[in-house]
Amino acid sequence: MKLNFLVWLLFVVLLPLASLSARADDGCFVHAKQVAEQLSHQPFVQTPMMQVDTGRITYDYYHRIQFQQKKTFWRDEDLPFQLEFMHPGMHFIRPIELFSWEKGAAHPIKFSSGYFDYSQVKQLNIEQDEAKMGFTGFRILSKMGKTNAGDMHTETVAFQGASYFRALGRDQRYGLSARGLALNTSLEGQEEFPDYTKFWLEKPTQQAKQLVFCALLDSPSTTGATRFVLTPDKTTVMELETQLYPRKDMSEIGIAPLTSMFFHGENSQQHYGDYRPEVHDSDGLMIQQGKEWTWQPLLEVPYFKFQSTPIDKLSGFGLMQRDRNFDHYQDLEAWYHARPSVWVEPLDEWGKGSVQLLRLHTDSDIVDNIVAYWKSDAGQALQHFSYRLSWRSDDPPAHTLGKVVATRATNKAVDALPGHKGRIRFVVDFNNLPKLASPPVAEVIFNGMGQTKPAVVQENPYVQGWRVIAAVFPETCDKPMTVTIRLTSGGNPVSETWSYPIPESLCNVP
Repeated sequence: MKLNFLVWLLFVVLLPLASLSARADDGCFVHAKQVAEQLSHQPFVQTPMMQVDTGRITYDYYHRIQFQQKKTFWRDEDLPFQLEFMHPGMHFIRPIELFSWEKGAAHPIKFSSGYFDYSQVKQLNIEQDEAKMGFTGFRILSKMGKTNAGDMHTETVAFQGASYFRALGRDQRYGLSARGLALNTSLEGQEEFPDYTKFWLEKPTQQAKQLVFCALLDSPSTTGATRFVLTPDKTTVMELETQLYPRKDMSEIGIAPLTSMFFHGENSQQHYGDYRPEVHDSDGLMIQQGKEWTWQPLLEVPYFKFQSTPIDKLSGFGLMQRDRNFDHYQDLEAWYHARPSVWVEPLDEWGKGSVQLLRLHTDSDIVDNIVAYWKSDAGQALQHFSYRLSWRSDDPPAHTLGKVVATRATNKAVDALPGHKGRIRFVVDFNNLPKLASPPVAEVIFNGMGQTKPAVVQENPYVQGWRVIAAVFPETCDKPMTVTIRLTSGGNPVSETWSYPIPESLCNVP
């Protein structure tokens, strides 16, 4: 009797898990993996360009072609998720294939000029090319987690170009992008950009709070399938599971790649005559290893700079837009203060590896010049991985230590005091520290050839936190140098670790 009861109890406990697994298996992912595996045994053939004169659809014309809002896909059924499709034009000249996944089968979503309003580009006669055109991307619309009957559907995710995609949480504006995969990013001139060429979108129910969809990845080196689970809200969450099927050996696989823009910020030596104090989609790289958090402010480089941070066990990393003060940007069009941060969390075992950061020089705000991704020490052996992306306006709630809110750097002795030649001075503000009985202590570590002096710690009521003023005196500018600062109390860390690689432009040896 007891044995029968235990068997019954085990059955009841495991049944929901089995049902969830079955539902996942019944969805688009199994099909997408089958397509990817079959394709991997064939030579790579890039999706051919549309046989149509898209060159006449210039930047100005392209943005005058509007999707008709009353024709969003699934609108007639008033589903919680709806789709808009993207027109060819400009440099978007390779079509993708879209399918609605219903009852275990794929149903093609065909291109139609009827989805679009051409009233502002009548002179182009675009309708005549309809038979030769296809969609080049799509947008997912949702109510951003709102449940009131009158809440409107708004753009939440956009896919267009290679394997790039962007997402939004509530009250955010588009900024940095994510990618399905990065290949050979650190090898100058050898980077490969895999494409998402097919998408299967599982038709949601009337009560669905998540949208599940799958994508086929294709490139000369590998194919793959990715399953997305999208949960829109104030913080929009995407869970990704990817299976790769390599065609050949790959030199470097970049997992969870993020691409952003940093033009100039409060720590910059050059502002290019820009009236805006700061211009960036992200202002820092954040890394979590267990209870340890590291913050590295982004900064410009003269050409090309690559950095690798070894990690035994990654808890998370992300490119963050921490500064939310409009006064620091003064841009009424770009809304840099509302650009999302993106935080990456592994959902399975990634083992040892490194967070890679690539920085390129830019002299404008229209070029993405920052890339961050995870590189596993397992190399190509890591062919299956899953992780969570959160498109946030704040730091992850697990981060309860004090945070850096401003970084300023100078090598100028503007105070004219003696003995300051060759000095680099950093002024770093921290806030959100726990309540302390006495002022914190600043631990300053200089990794390089040179000397430091004891740091000054001052209370800063304007950020409701503390300011650290640290000075270093390098002996040479020819070798890499990094300064780290963290605040402690009673020997215990009360802040994240601020880490700053000193650029040559800041170095000033006497």
